Amino acid sequence: MKPDATEEAYERYHKEIYLYALSLCRDETLAEDLVSETFYKGFIASNRSEENFKYWLFRVLKNHFIDLKRKNHESLTLDTHDKFIPDKSMKEPAKNYIHKDRNQRLYKHLMTLEPEVYREILYLFYYGNLNIRAISKTIGRSESHTKTTLYRARKKLGKALKEDPYEF
Repeated sequence: MKPDATEEAYERYHKEIYLYALSLCRDETLAEDLVSETFYKGFIASNRSEENFKYWLFRVLKNHFIDLKRKNHESLTLDTHDKFIPDKSMKEPAKNYIHKDRNQRLYKHLMTLEPEVYREILYLFYYGNLNIRAISKTIGRSESHTKTTLYRARKKLGKALKEDPYEF
C-alpha cells in the first residue's frame, strides 16, 4: 500500500476495527494490541482491493484473536465491560443520561449473550454496519447460517432485555 493509502485506510476503518476487537475480547488494552497487529498485517498485504480490505481486516482481527486464545489456553473475554461507545449528544441532560444508560444496558446485555457467535454477529450487523454477505465471509459461514444465527441472537437479546428490571 502507498503511505497515503495506509493512513487513509487507518483513519477510515480504525474505529470499526477497534470496536469489533473490543466486542471480542472486552479488554481495552488487548483490543488496541489486536488492532495494531491487524493493521500491521493489512499494510503489509498490499494486494487487497479497497472494497474487500475492510472485510479482510475484520477477518484478520478475528483470526488473530482466536490464535491468542489458543496460545494462552484460556478465555480472553472478561465478564464485565461497563463502557459503551457511541454517545449521541442531546439537548436535555436528563434525556442524554437516559439514552446513555439505556445504551450501556443494551451493550451489557449484548456482551453477555451466549454462545459467542451471537455477540459477534449482532455486533457486526449493528455496530460494524456489515451486511449478511460480509458477515458470512467474516465469520466463515454460509449466508443462510448467518441469517438464522442473527435471528436467534436477536430473539435471545430481546428476551434478555424484557427480563431487564429497567423499562426499555
